Amino acid sequence: MGDLMTMTLSDDDYRRLLVLTFLGEWMVNAIRKEPDPSYGDAASRVYSFAKGTPLEMFTVFDGKIGEWAPSEKLESEAHPLIDEYDDKTFWEELTARLTERDLISRHGERAVRSMRPDQRSRAAKVIAQAYAHEFEDRGLNRFFVDESPDRGS
Repeated sequence: MGDLMTMTLSDDDYRRLLVLTFLGEWMVNAIRKEPDPSYGDAASRVYSFAKGTPLEMFTVFDGKIGEWAPSEKLESEAHPLIDEYDDKTFWEELTARLTERDLISRHGERAVRSMRPDQRSRAAKVIAQAYAHEFEDRGLNRFFVDESPDRGS
C-alpha cells in the first residue's frame, strides 16, 4: 500500500487517537486466547509517535519485545470508557435476551418468527420496558436461577 500520508494532529486530537488506539486494540484482542499480533503491531506504531511529544507519558517502550505500549496513565484514562461501555451493553444485552426468551415463551417461536417487524417490535417493547424498569429500580436483586426439578430447561 505504500507510505501513509502525513497527518497533523493537535495534542488533544493525538491524545484521543492514543485512547482510540488502546480501545480498538483492546476490543479486538481482549477476548481472544491468541491475540492478533497485527493489531498490537499497528497500535505500537501509533504509540511510537508519542516519543518526544508532550504526550510521551501515555506510552512506554517495552525493550523485551521491542514495541511501544500504552502506559499506565493511558490505561487509566481508557479503562473508565471500557467500564462504561461494558455496563451499558450488559444491561442492554440482558434485556434483549430476556425479552426474546419471554416473547417466544408467550407466543411460540413459530409465531414470533412470522410476526411482521412492527408487530414484533411492539410486543417486545412492552416486555423490554418491564425489564428496564426492574433493572433501574432493583438491578439484579430479584433475579435467581430456579433449580427446582419441575422447571423445564
